[in-house]
Amino acid sequence: MSVIAATANDFPPHAAEIATAMESALNYPALAAEVDRTVAQALASAAVSGARRIFLAGSGDSYFAALSAAPALARWTGLPVQATTAMDLARYQIPVMGEGDLVVSISNSGSSSRARECVALAKSKGLATLGVTGTLEGQLARTADAVIHRPVGEISGIPERYGRCYLNFAEYVAVLQALYVFGIELGKRGGTLDAAAAVRLRADLEASVAMLPEAAATIDATARTVARSVHGIDTIFAIGVGPSRGTAAYSAAKFHEQMPINGVHQDLEEWAHLEYFLTYFNWRERSVALVIAPPGNSADRAREIVEGMAGAGGRALLVAPASAAVEGTFAHFEMPEMLDDFLSPMVYHLPAQLLVLYMAHLAGIERVPMRRTDGFRLIAGSAIREDVATLS
Repeated sequence: MSVIAATANDFPPHAAEIATAMESALNYPALAAEVDRTVAQALASAAVSGARRIFLAGSGDSYFAALSAAPALARWTGLPVQATTAMDLARYQIPVMGEGDLVVSISNSGSSSRARECVALAKSKGLATLGVTGTLEGQLARTADAVIHRPVGEISGIPERYGRCYLNFAEYVAVLQALYVFGIELGKRGGTLDAAAAVRLRADLEASVAMLPEAAATIDATARTVARSVHGIDTIFAIGVGPSRGTAAYSAAKFHEQMPINGVHQDLEEWAHLEYFLTYFNWRERSVALVIAPPGNSADRAREIVEGMAGAGGRALLVAPASAAVEGTFAHFEMPEMLDDFLSPMVYHLPAQLLVLYMAHLAGIERVPMRRTDGFRLIAGSAIREDVATLS
């Protein structure tokens, strides 16, 4: 028996650990109650509830959550909603923003330099600010006009050498919960959603979180098989559009954080214009592509992309319901059938979560995700601009 085969037979129970992480770190009933409480407090501010445009900003996973949630928030609130990086918002957009603009700055730790800078610069411009964070003690919570608190606890029952991966998972789910609830309640307050529609959306949101353990168990065998099949690749693409743009970005990031190999995210359509050419040259055997394809506005185009990828000799990992199978797909991660396009980000990141852990196991990586060597200086110790007058 080969070393790879022997190792594969001893895979850790990563799918079951999703449920463990939800019970320990996520603690959804407590999370939902605290998010509800702090969303209500935030909306008591006229500057927050009366926003005419919303700008969601973050870095890393916080930015990916913003990308994922922005399309839903735009529909539920009837307002223009833009997701952007914290750096871009702080240094280039805030200087030209004005009355009625709401800056929503997202940071799990509350210590990100750029997230704090968004708040400082926005306040110097007289703009309303809302922080979304995992701690009420951090600098983001202390400086923003209002705060949505999305607490996540410690991981237990999972080996320490890779337990941090599940903490990241829990934090991502918690940020999505906070953003979605904010959007629903703001939409209800503004009249875009009636009471019945808001109740339905809240029920759908809760159901999407409840789907996570079963969805992980459903795709576990596929994740293990794919991990064996692609062992040794150096690049994985993740492509999506609309709500799935953020899912693709988050999925790609897991591979360079936890392996590390190249994790490259791209817009669904733009992949066909650009990275398509990598499919049939010397990258063919070195790469695969996750195609994030929930039912909805872009499902038909995702099918065309998968077919085109297969025709060029590429390997598509389709992330879609079982009913949306596409001939020529290298592997199909079957997602729950009854999941709305705009809530799909809550579940559709699971294939990447499991696949990268199995790939890391086969590669013999001892500790995942990768540990920083800078003591977080580049993230939390950067100089902060505090006045828009210093910007052009």
